[in-house]
Amino acid sequence: MSDSASDQLNYDNSTSTFVSALWFNAVLAVGFFGIFNILRTTRPQTYSPRSYAVEKEKRPPPLPKGYLKWIFVLLKIPDDQLVKSMGIDRFMVLKFLRMGMITFTVYSIVAIPILFPVITINQGDLGGLNYLTMGNVIDSGRTWAHCLLAILLSGLVWYYTFRETRNYVALRRKYLLSPEYADSVASRTLFVPSIPKNVNNAQDLQKIFSKFPGGVRRVWLNRKLNDLPDLVAERNKAVYSLEAAVTKAILATYKYHLKKKNNSSIEQGQILADIPEKLRPVHRVSAIPYVGHKVDSIRYYHQRIKELDETILKQQIVAPKLSQCNSAFIEFHDPIAAHMAAQTLIHRDSMSMTPRHIAIAPSDVIWENMNIRSFERLVRRFISMVITTAIVIFWAVPVVFVQAIANLEKLSQAIPFLKGLDAFGPTAIGIIQGILPAVALSILISLVPVIFTFLSKSEGIPQTSFVELSVLHKFFFFQLVDVVLVSTISGGFFSTVSQFENIVKNPLGIVNILSENLPQASTFFITFVMLQATNQSGQAMLQIVPYIISFITPLFATTPRDKYNQKRTCPTVNLGTLIPAQTVIFILGLEYGVIAPLILPFVLLFFCLQYFVYLYQFLYVYEINYETAGRAFPRAIRHIYIGLFITQLTLIGLFAIRKNAMGQMALMIITLILTVFALYYYDKAFKPLFKFLPVSIFENVEKKPVEDSGCHPERTKEAVPIEAFEAHHYLLEELRVQELAEKVDEKAVLETAKSLYATEAYLHPATYAPKPTVWLPEDDLGITKREMDELQQFNIFASHRSATIVRNRKGKGHVEIDSERLIVEYEGIPGTAPSDPNLSHVNNYVRVLVDSFNLADTAMLY
Repeated sequence: MSDSASDQLNYDNSTSTFVSALWFNAVLAVGFFGIFNILRTTRPQTYSPRSYAVEKEKRPPPLPKGYLKWIFVLLKIPDDQLVKSMGIDRFMVLKFLRMGMITFTVYSIVAIPILFPVITINQGDLGGLNYLTMGNVIDSGRTWAHCLLAILLSGLVWYYTFRETRNYVALRRKYLLSPEYADSVASRTLFVPSIPKNVNNAQDLQKIFSKFPGGVRRVWLNRKLNDLPDLVAERNKAVYSLEAAVTKAILATYKYHLKKKNNSSIEQGQILADIPEKLRPVHRVSAIPYVGHKVDSIRYYHQRIKELDETILKQQIVAPKLSQCNSAFIEFHDPIAAHMAAQTLIHRDSMSMTPRHIAIAPSDVIWENMNIRSFERLVRRFISMVITTAIVIFWAVPVVFVQAIANLEKLSQAIPFLKGLDAFGPTAIGIIQGILPAVALSILISLVPVIFTFLSKSEGIPQTSFVELSVLHKFFFFQLVDVVLVSTISGGFFSTVSQFENIVKNPLGIVNILSENLPQASTFFITFVMLQATNQSGQAMLQIVPYIISFITPLFATTPRDKYNQKRTCPTVNLGTLIPAQTVIFILGLEYGVIAPLILPFVLLFFCLQYFVYLYQFLYVYEINYETAGRAFPRAIRHIYIGLFITQLTLIGLFAIRKNAMGQMALMIITLILTVFALYYYDKAFKPLFKFLPVSIFENVEKKPVEDSGCHPERTKEAVPIEAFEAHHYLLEELRVQELAEKVDEKAVLETAKSLYATEAYLHPATYAPKPTVWLPEDDLGITKREMDELQQFNIFASHRSATIVRNRKGKGHVEIDSERLIVEYEGIPGTAPSDPNLSHVNNYVRVLVDSFNLADTAMLY
């Protein structure tokens, strides 16, 4: 160790930086997980909503109370149960985290006992933590250890990526061939964009695609619906506003009668069902605040809902005659036909009827992007990529500034006015360098995903799940460049600033200076990984903001629907931003695990904590409304290979600028070539299987006939039109005839209802949206009953099922719902479940069925 003052300061500040960050993150970890352990069972709405708010088949097993026992129960849940409960998308995130745990456990066990002695014994005298980096190695012969361990690490990545991908392909195949999914409409439906006008009709599309096995069953021609979706949204908003107005009036009337309880006429119940005129809610119709005359809210929404019902019905009737979009959904009788059609050259014109997509769940469709041609999508994507690149470049500026703070003591040696910082002492400087940069970088990173989501949607991607996959690529690119590359290069640069005078005197000496100082950037990344392992994991577990909000939202939840949504809604997680944050830590482990092995325990800690946190969160907290059958996993693997390339190129550069390290450099070049070949072989072996199923496996799949004839032998499948709108009208008329028959054939009605549902699968929801049910709380004054009678006169459905107004000890009323019946038993809001007495049991059954067989909902069924 040098006796110079600068080296001593370097030693103190580097060590203080690490110690300060270690203490800070240790306190965070203990605090977050300790508080979570205390609060876990006190607030199920925040910490375990999936234990009661999702379908019974998807609910995770209950966990015991206590502070430790539940952890062992959680970790022992078998993989089959995990897949059934959380789906493949979330399960593959856990598999990726497991892969990180295993890879860095094996590598750490081998590398740490070898590298630390190689780096420290009889070598350089760098100060502080830099003493434990490759930059401290003087004898180039010792870098053979780094070279061989880098090859070992590369081999581990090759092995585990191939092994886990084989397991993933088998799991994905098992899911896609499961009876529940294979019988779903998504399994055999193809999305076709950019259709030329001369073939954009049901007959020509049927003719084109009937060449595939089994032929075409249904054709959905997407149409330009003008303002119909907006009208449906406005009607729903009016219904919610009416519910709020009536509930507000009832509660105000309760309060009014409580004050007037000595009035004998009120006690005798003569006018209890009347809402006093002064208590009737009013509002201004004008969209401009405080402008326009006030109207009676209840009467206004009565009339407005009636008008919207009539307008929407008229537009729904003429919807089949509206102009067409340039896209369609084609449903085949056989799933194999959809896979074959997606891979075949369909049209002779370039950019026509391509790219085609399969397995798009109806609930996953982005209807606003149905009329975008393929060329326009390419242009939009190019613009999005340009903007993304600009954002990455722009964000590099604050990232460089963060790195400057992380190397403050180096800058103070080169910049005179910063030398006054030495007076603060090593502890204060350690806190500034060790904590603030990592926190600042985390904040900078968190600002980007919203922008990337907007850009991905604007590209014209037809499904929501693929928007998140697009965000995944963009966010990874951002983190790779700004977090890994820019931070590494700028950190290495700032480490050399203090030796600027030596560089000027001897420019060729910069090679040796860089080889010594570039590994020193690892101190910043060690603190960054520590922060991500403890702070990010702890925040995800504790969910302090949702916990606080869970006490605030009940104050504003006044209607039964508000109460239901508050208790029923599970938080979600964006895999497009979650996975890149994990792959970047994996890459940092690859890059610095060879040149600065002190980072390895913290990378391993990150993957262990992340696995534990998201195992719990995916099972008990987070719900995702789509399922891609794990399509994000192979993208994460590709990102790992990009990180491996960067690691190997970095080592090649470090060996190249060292004397007597040509052998190590040559071996790393060979390893790089092998990695390129491994990725090439990976793509050839697996890439087609990420999208499609082999034709041969369909031979052993039991096929079920897909018919529209129900239980009526006299109705052949040819009788039902192939165009979805026409088929919907045909089956709806038949359903009405069956319901009006003297003797209702329940089995036939059910089969017709299922066929009717099938025609609705890829129709825009606005084209068949039924009249919504006004959900009001039952009250002992009779106000709700009178209101429901008035709504009946407007032909508006209303219900007070499972919702009542309950008085407290002081006589004040508040709304309560039967959570056990509506949520735990999964009956749902009136108007969306078969038990609703105000709707036809058949029509209501169809409404429920709409989302019951798509890709998102069948993911958990085996």
